Formats: sequence, structure tokens, C-alpha cells
Amino acid sequence: MRFLASIMTFALLATCLSANSANPNNANQSKFIKVFESPTCGCCDKWVEYMKSKGYKLEVHKSTDFYKIKEQHNIKPTYQSCHTGIITSGSQSYALEGHIPLGALEWLLEHKPQEAIGISAPGMPQGSPGMEQGIYEEYPVILLLKNGEYELLGIYKGDKLIKPAKIKD
Repeated sequence: MRFLASIMTFALLATCLSANSANPNNANQSKFIKVFESPTCGCCDKWVEYMKSKGYKLEVHKSTDFYKIKEQHNIKPTYQSCHTGIITSGSQSYALEGHIPLGALEWLLEHKPQEAIGISAPGMPQGSPGMEQGIYEEYPVILLLKNGEYELLGIYKGDKLIKPAKIKD
């Protein structure tokens, strides 16, 4: 009888673990980023290495036609940067435009705003992750909204939040 109870307990545990690994809300899913970039952009590769050092898995797609992904995700030219990442959290996918810092990504994954298509560090801010060249300028990180507008998440210097807006320390 104990043997049967042990087998049933094991089967129940295996079923729960199996269901959890197939769950779209699984935390590991939100640690995977597809990155679309130019084949000649070294700073994009540095951002990829930065995110890998923070525990993320990245799949890099190098193409001369990487602007198509920006169009597909409705990222306006004003908000664009040199590369675009796509991350899925639960049932929602988000665009990660440019050299976004880890803190902004963590905020996005924690809050999962339904009105958002992603976040952006527009342009190529000096000193942002992947753009470290000895000059550290302040730069905005914004929440890109489905209606084409944006909200300021905060002002960063390097990968540090220095002026919170929507993000709080």
C-alpha cells in the first residue's frame, strides 16, 4: 500500500512539474530574448553580452533588413535604435528597443502593462549598456504604448536609474 501511495505521489509531482514547464507564464520563458540587429553593429553585440551577464538567454538574428521587425512591432522611427529585442512574458510579447538597462526590463516583466508594446532607449545613448566608451550621458527610457504614444519610465546614466518617473527604486 505504501508503495502504491509513493507511486501516486511521484506521478502527481511529475504532472505538476510538467504542467509548470509548459506554462506560458514560466519564468524561464521571460529570460529569453530574440535580438534583431545589423551584421556590422558591435555595440549591439556588447548589449547582448550585457544581458547574458544578467542571466538572460539571447538568440541573435543578424540581417541588413532588421528594420522590418521594428515596423512589425509598430515602433515609430522617433523611438528606434540600432537593435530590437523581443521578449515574451506570459501571453504578451514586448519589444526591447536599443540599449535598455536591466532595471527597465525587470520593471516591464514585473508589471506587464497591457497598454504597452515595449520599452525603448531611443537613439544610441553614450554610456548605456553596450555603449560604454568613457562618456556617460543621461538618457530616457520610455514605455512604448499601443496607441503610438509613450510614457517616461525614468532617466538613466549608464545602467543606473537616476531620475525615476514611472519606475520607483
